[in-house]
Amino acid sequence: MVTELEKAPTTGPGSEKYQRILDAAVEVIAERGYFHSPISAIAKRAGVADGTVYLYFKNKDDVLRTAIDATFERFYRKLEERFELLKDPREQLEYIAEVHLESHRENRSMAILMQTEVRQSAKFIAEFSHHHLVKYIQMVREVVRRGQQEGVFRLDVSDGVVAHCMFGAIDELLSSAVFTGRVYDSKTTARQVMDVLLNGIGRQGTGDAFPC
Repeated sequence: MVTELEKAPTTGPGSEKYQRILDAAVEVIAERGYFHSPISAIAKRAGVADGTVYLYFKNKDDVLRTAIDATFERFYRKLEERFELLKDPREQLEYIAEVHLESHRENRSMAILMQTEVRQSAKFIAEFSHHHLVKYIQMVREVVRRGQQEGVFRLDVSDGVVAHCMFGAIDELLSSAVFTGRVYDSKTTARQVMDVLLNGIGRQGTGDAFPC
Protein backbone atom coordinates (compact mmCIF):
# COMPACT_ATOMS: atom_id res chain seq x y z
CA MET A 1 0.00 0.00 0.00
CA VAL A 2 1.40 3.40 -1.00
CA THR A 3 1.32 5.96 1.81
CA GLU A 4 0.60 9.68 1.36
CA LEU A 5 4.23 10.41 2.20
CA GLU A 6 5.41 8.04 -0.56
CA LYS A 7 3.03 9.68 -3.03
CA ALA A 8 4.33 13.18 -2.30
CA PRO A 9 6.98 14.50 -4.70
CA THR A 10 10.47 14.93 -3.29
CA THR A 11 11.10 18.18 -5.18
CA GLY A 12 9.01 21.01 -6.59
CA PRO A 13 5.42 21.95 -5.67
CA GLY A 14 3.97 19.62 -3.08
CA SER A 15 7.32 18.46 -1.77
CA GLU A 16 8.14 18.62 1.92
CA LYS A 17 10.82 21.29 1.42
CA TYR A 18 8.48 23.39 -0.74
CA GLN A 19 5.82 23.29 1.98
CA ARG A 20 8.36 24.17 4.68
CA ILE A 21 9.26 27.32 2.78
CA LEU A 22 5.61 28.32 2.42
CA ASP A 23 4.92 27.71 6.12
CA ALA A 24 8.06 29.57 7.13
CA ALA A 25 7.16 32.57 4.98
CA VAL A 26 3.72 32.88 6.58
CA GLU A 27 5.17 32.58 10.10
CA VAL A 28 8.01 35.06 9.54
CA ILE A 29 5.86 37.66 7.77
CA ALA A 30 3.16 37.36 10.44
CA GLU A 31 5.78 38.00 13.13
CA ARG A 32 7.92 40.65 11.44
CA GLY A 33 5.79 42.22 8.72
CA TYR A 34 6.27 41.87 5.00
CA PHE A 35 8.90 44.58 4.52
CA HIS A 36 11.00 43.30 7.43
CA SER A 37 11.00 39.69 6.31
CA PRO A 38 13.91 39.06 3.91
CA ILE A 39 14.28 35.80 2.03
CA SER A 40 17.20 34.97 4.32
CA ALA A 41 14.91 34.99 7.37
CA ILE A 42 12.36 32.80 5.59
CA ALA A 43 15.06 30.38 4.48
CA LYS A 44 16.49 30.18 7.99
CA ARG A 45 13.07 29.39 9.48
CA ALA A 46 12.51 26.73 6.80
CA GLY A 47 15.92 25.21 7.44
CA VAL A 48 17.16 25.68 3.89
CA ALA A 49 19.80 27.78 2.15
CA ASP A 50 18.75 31.17 0.76
CA GLY A 51 19.35 29.95 -2.80
CA THR A 52 17.01 27.00 -2.27
CA VAL A 53 14.05 29.36 -1.95
CA TYR A 54 14.78 30.69 -5.43
CA LEU A 55 14.72 27.16 -6.85
CA TYR A 56 11.01 27.07 -6.03
CA PHE A 57 9.92 30.74 -6.12
CA LYS A 58 10.82 33.85 -8.09
CA ASN A 59 10.85 36.19 -5.11
CA LYS A 60 9.19 36.93 -1.78
CA ASP A 61 6.00 38.11 -3.49
CA ASP A 62 5.76 34.76 -5.25
CA VAL A 63 6.18 32.85 -1.98
CA LEU A 64 3.47 34.85 -0.25
CA ARG A 65 1.09 34.72 -3.20
CA THR A 66 1.49 30.95 -3.38
CA ALA A 67 0.86 30.55 0.36
CA ILE A 68 -2.31 32.66 0.21
CA ASP A 69 -3.54 30.88 -2.92
CA ALA A 70 -3.02 27.48 -1.27
CA THR A 71 -4.94 28.60 1.82
CA PHE A 72 -7.93 29.76 -0.19
CA GLU A 73 -7.85 26.67 -2.37
CA ARG A 74 -8.14 24.48 0.73
CA PHE A 75 -10.98 26.70 1.97
CA TYR A 76 -13.01 26.38 -1.23
CA ARG A 77 -12.26 22.68 -1.61
CA LYS A 78 -13.60 22.05 1.90
CA LEU A 79 -16.79 23.97 1.10
CA GLU A 80 -17.33 22.22 -2.23
CA GLU A 81 -16.91 18.78 -0.66
CA ARG A 82 -19.40 19.58 2.10
CA PHE A 83 -21.89 21.11 -0.30
CA GLU A 84 -22.16 17.74 -2.04
CA LEU A 85 -24.16 16.61 1.01
CA LEU A 86 -25.38 19.90 2.48
CA LYS A 87 -28.19 21.27 0.32
CA ASP A 88 -30.18 23.63 2.55
CA PRO A 89 -29.16 27.24 1.74
CA ARG A 90 -29.29 28.30 5.40
CA GLU A 91 -27.04 25.43 6.43
CA GLN A 92 -24.67 26.20 3.56
CA LEU A 93 -24.29 29.82 4.66
CA GLU A 94 -23.71 28.72 8.24
CA TYR A 95 -21.06 26.25 7.10
CA ILE A 96 -19.25 28.94 5.08
CA ALA A 97 -19.21 31.12 8.20
CA GLU A 98 -17.97 28.22 10.34
CA VAL A 99 -15.09 27.32 8.03
CA HIS A 100 -14.15 30.99 7.70
CA LEU A 101 -13.99 31.33 11.49
CA GLU A 102 -12.02 28.08 11.83
CA SER A 103 -9.23 29.57 9.72
CA HIS A 104 -7.93 31.48 12.75
CA ARG A 105 -7.60 28.34 14.84
CA GLU A 106 -6.16 26.20 12.06
CA ASN A 107 -3.43 28.64 11.03
CA ARG A 108 -3.00 31.59 13.37
CA SER A 109 -0.01 32.95 11.46
CA MET A 110 -2.01 33.12 8.22
CA ALA A 111 -4.89 34.76 10.07
CA ILE A 112 -2.52 37.40 11.46
CA LEU A 113 -1.03 37.98 8.03
CA MET A 114 -4.45 38.34 6.41
CA GLN A 115 -5.65 40.80 9.04
CA THR A 116 -2.50 42.93 9.02
CA GLU A 117 -0.43 42.79 5.84
CA VAL A 118 -3.26 41.99 3.43
CA ARG A 119 -6.03 44.03 5.01
CA GLN A 120 -3.98 47.17 5.55
CA SER A 121 -2.08 47.27 2.28
CA ALA A 122 -3.58 48.35 -1.03
CA LYS A 123 -0.78 46.44 -2.77
CA PHE A 124 -1.73 43.17 -1.12
CA ILE A 125 -5.45 43.72 -1.62
CA ALA A 126 -4.91 44.40 -5.32
CA GLU A 127 -2.33 41.69 -6.04
CA PHE A 128 -2.92 38.86 -3.61
CA SER A 129 -6.43 38.76 -2.23
CA HIS A 130 -8.88 40.60 -4.46
CA HIS A 131 -9.77 37.66 -6.68
CA HIS A 132 -10.20 35.42 -3.64
CA LEU A 133 -12.57 37.92 -2.04
CA VAL A 134 -14.55 38.15 -5.27
CA LYS A 135 -14.90 34.35 -5.33
CA TYR A 136 -16.01 34.29 -1.68
CA ILE A 137 -18.66 36.95 -2.28
CA GLN A 138 -19.84 35.20 -5.42
CA MET A 139 -20.21 31.87 -3.62
CA VAL A 140 -22.36 33.44 -0.90
CA ARG A 141 -24.44 35.30 -3.49
CA GLU A 142 -25.15 32.07 -5.35
CA VAL A 143 -26.34 30.38 -2.15
CA VAL A 144 -28.57 33.35 -1.33
CA ARG A 145 -30.05 33.44 -4.85
CA ARG A 146 -30.76 29.72 -4.67
CA GLY A 147 -32.45 30.24 -1.31
CA GLN A 148 -34.57 33.01 -2.81
CA GLN A 149 -35.62 30.76 -5.69
CA GLU A 150 -36.59 28.04 -3.21
CA GLY A 151 -38.61 30.46 -1.10
CA VAL A 152 -36.21 30.24 1.87
CA PHE A 153 -35.03 33.86 1.73
CA ARG A 154 -36.84 37.11 0.94
CA LEU A 155 -36.81 38.22 -2.67
CA ASP A 156 -36.54 41.92 -1.84
CA VAL A 157 -33.05 41.65 -0.34
CA SER A 158 -29.91 42.04 -2.44
CA ASP A 159 -27.77 38.90 -2.49
CA GLY A 160 -24.73 41.15 -2.83
CA VAL A 161 -25.59 43.09 0.33
CA VAL A 162 -26.07 39.84 2.24
CA ALA A 163 -22.72 38.49 1.01
CA HIS A 164 -20.79 41.62 1.98
CA CYS A 165 -22.51 41.84 5.37
CA MET A 166 -21.66 38.21 6.08
CA PHE A 167 -18.03 38.55 5.04
CA GLY A 168 -17.65 41.82 6.95
CA ALA A 169 -19.09 40.41 10.17
CA ILE A 170 -16.83 37.36 10.16
CA ASP A 171 -13.79 39.37 9.09
CA GLU A 172 -14.29 41.71 12.05
CA LEU A 173 -14.58 38.76 14.44
CA LEU A 174 -11.32 37.35 13.08
CA SER A 175 -9.72 40.77 13.43
CA SER A 176 -10.81 40.85 17.07
CA ALA A 177 -9.39 37.37 17.62
CA VAL A 178 -6.04 38.38 16.10
CA PHE A 179 -5.61 41.69 17.91
CA THR A 180 -7.12 40.82 21.30
CA GLY A 181 -6.38 37.12 21.56
CA ARG A 182 -10.05 36.33 22.01
CA VAL A 183 -11.04 32.75 21.20
CA TYR A 184 -14.31 32.02 19.41
CA ASP A 185 -16.05 28.68 19.09
CA SER A 186 -16.40 28.56 15.32
CA LYS A 187 -19.59 26.49 15.15
CA THR A 188 -21.44 28.44 17.87
CA THR A 189 -20.30 31.81 16.57
CA ALA A 190 -21.18 30.91 12.98
CA ARG A 191 -24.71 30.01 14.10
CA GLN A 192 -25.04 33.30 15.92
CA VAL A 193 -23.76 35.36 13.00
CA MET A 194 -26.24 33.69 10.67
CA ASP A 195 -29.05 34.04 13.20
CA VAL A 196 -28.46 37.80 13.36
CA LEU A 197 -28.07 38.05 9.59
CA LEU A 198 -31.16 36.02 8.75
CA ASN A 199 -33.44 36.93 11.66
CA GLY A 200 -32.15 40.26 13.00
CA ILE A 201 -32.06 41.09 16.69
CA GLY A 202 -35.75 41.82 17.23
CA ARG A 203 -37.81 39.65 19.55
CA GLN A 204 -39.59 38.19 16.56
CA GLY A 205 -36.38 36.35 15.59
CA THR A 206 -36.74 32.58 15.65
CA GLY A 207 -33.11 31.58 16.16
CA ASP A 208 -31.62 30.43 19.44
CA ALA A 209 -29.50 32.84 21.41
CA PHE A 210 -25.86 32.06 22.01
CA PRO A 211 -23.37 33.66 24.38
CA CYS A 212 -21.20 36.25 22.68
